[in-house]
Amino acid sequence: MVKRLSEFRKSEWFSLFLFSLLVSGILFVSYGYIDLKSLTAWTLNLWDCLADGNLYGYYEYCARNIYHLDSSYMGSNYLALIPWAVWNLPIWVLQRFFGVIAVGHAWTLLYSKIFVVLVYFITVSFTYRILTVMKIETEGRTEAVYLAFSFPFAMTAVYFAGQTDIISICLFVIAVYQLIQGKRNRFLLFAALSMGAKPYILIAYVAVLLLTEKNIWKILRDAIIGMSPMLLFHLIYRNAPMYQESMSMGPGAGQLEATLGMTVSSPSGISISLFLVSLIVFYFLIYIRPWGGQRAEELVYAVVVPFLLFFMFADYKHYRVIYLFPFLYILFAVKTDRLFYNLLAECVINMGIALKFYLTNGGFFSNWYVFDFVRKFIPDIKLGWLERIHGIKENVMEYGNPVYVIASSVVFAAFVLLLFINLSKFPQAAKWKEKESGISVKMLLWVRALLPLLLVLLSFYRN
Repeated sequence: MVKRLSEFRKSEWFSLFLFSLLVSGILFVSYGYIDLKSLTAWTLNLWDCLADGNLYGYYEYCARNIYHLDSSYMGSNYLALIPWAVWNLPIWVLQRFFGVIAVGHAWTLLYSKIFVVLVYFITVSFTYRILTVMKIETEGRTEAVYLAFSFPFAMTAVYFAGQTDIISICLFVIAVYQLIQGKRNRFLLFAALSMGAKPYILIAYVAVLLLTEKNIWKILRDAIIGMSPMLLFHLIYRNAPMYQESMSMGPGAGQLEATLGMTVSSPSGISISLFLVSLIVFYFLIYIRPWGGQRAEELVYAVVVPFLLFFMFADYKHYRVIYLFPFLYILFAVKTDRLFYNLLAECVINMGIALKFYLTNGGFFSNWYVFDFVRKFIPDIKLGWLERIHGIKENVMEYGNPVYVIASSVVFAAFVLLLFINLSKFPQAAKWKEKESGISVKMLLWVRALLPLLLVLLSFYRN
């Protein structure tokens, strides 16, 4: 172990890990995003309802909005909040018995955010375990773990937004880890918990079922098992006070329409979802593909593709991009001969999506969410180029603006390339000639590592 650590410190990955860890720390301490405040408050509401013996009235209690949150309704099930509520028990005690306002201090929100950071690290840990079971070499494991750990939009979702998606992803990573070890019942258990936390995993779960099981009745059985926690929750709470209103008016309202995303009109005038059509075609192709249970990389590809299609055609928020994590980077480790192409496409996606949200979402890495104690350390500098950036942002808020269209088109093309690059029939002769191009893998790694830091620095001056 000591020898391995010594070798790691001498490798080029060591400085990258240190730099990304530093950026992670800056991201962690700097922001109290609106969703972090809401989710923290809703975990405390769980304890209030339990203490008052009225858990069935949870949604009505949340709707009172005693914390004056921007969102008055808790618009989803609270299954993902249960472990987070356990973590937040100390600050609930401080609030309940000592009068400390839990969402009124930076330190209480930072304590709450530690939970999602820990889940993030657990996910990375199981990513490493999956790579080990797949017998990926040490260099490949290090590469994939670093790429997953430093994925800009995973860092955004966890350190900036403090979202619950990481809980669902963590449970699904554990589920896949169980599956590649041949423990299907445990896979079904953790996958069901994952979808109970967030339903987005369903699109990857169905792909895994169709790849690994060919009996239609067993597929239907496992699909029902997977969806059972969220379905049972809905059945239990469907008549609870303010539940239906919360589902239709809360943050989760309109998710189905957003998921269907980009549509085209048929000759008869019917709107057709491109995401749904492409997903069904992919499901069919993997269902007819024989499965021997020996090629774990096919399983990883089956998980990645539905999310690539989702981000190509659906409407999504910046913190949803975390669903590419960590399976995309496990795929990169499997396809080591294509690392440059994969990294190049991924860097284009990162920069393109960041630009899209920066130009159309005023709250994306904005000074609005920087903690007051951090503001005191921000130098008051007046630079013309900062003012020009703010002006650009104000002038391109419309989605139809040419800058937005260009960024969206480039990102779409990069997603298509990721699908093509990772096909088993990708041309083996198409190897990148670094000396001729002047661009190296190391250069791309540093570009993607610098992106979150750039967003942080700009946010300090973006009103």
